[in-house]
Amino acid sequence: MAYRSTALTLVAFLCLFALALPGPAKAETGGTREAARPILGELDLRTPTGEQVTLIPFIGRKAVIVAFWAAWCPICRKEVPHLNSLNSDPLLKVIGVNEGESLEDIQSFVADNKPGYEIVVDPRGDVAKSFGVPGMPYCVIIGRSGVVAYRGYGLPADLESYFRQ
Repeated sequence: MAYRSTALTLVAFLCLFALALPGPAKAETGGTREAARPILGELDLRTPTGEQVTLIPFIGRKAVIVAFWAAWCPICRKEVPHLNSLNSDPLLKVIGVNEGESLEDIQSFVADNKPGYEIVVDPRGDVAKSFGVPGMPYCVIIGRSGVVAYRGYGLPADLESYFRQ
């Protein structure tokens, strides 16, 4: 009975977020600050070994930085140490998303750059499309409420302001 009650509460919580769809407002950093844009439905996030990763457990607990990267991108390589540092914060979760590159390229990037955060693959670009990613490197910050708080090229200068949302 407790399981059913918890499941119904989670469904109601997600439905409420799906109803709030105001548009973005420009942020000073060239990205966008979004007043209340929800994470919609079920993103198919998978590790290079095929294990599914979901963002739902972090809602209400942690802000999530979704960093879209490519092995050929020099800025993406430079961001890894900073993302590693951010991922060590107990109130944050960093997930690196690679769009459409070969497993060999992904494994080489990981071996060379040693990201200490979860890496997922997006072979068809579905996750990137759902977040409106125009190119690399691109960052999406999801506040603890489960609402997208930022979208833009790279990490914003006022990063901590997005974690409180």
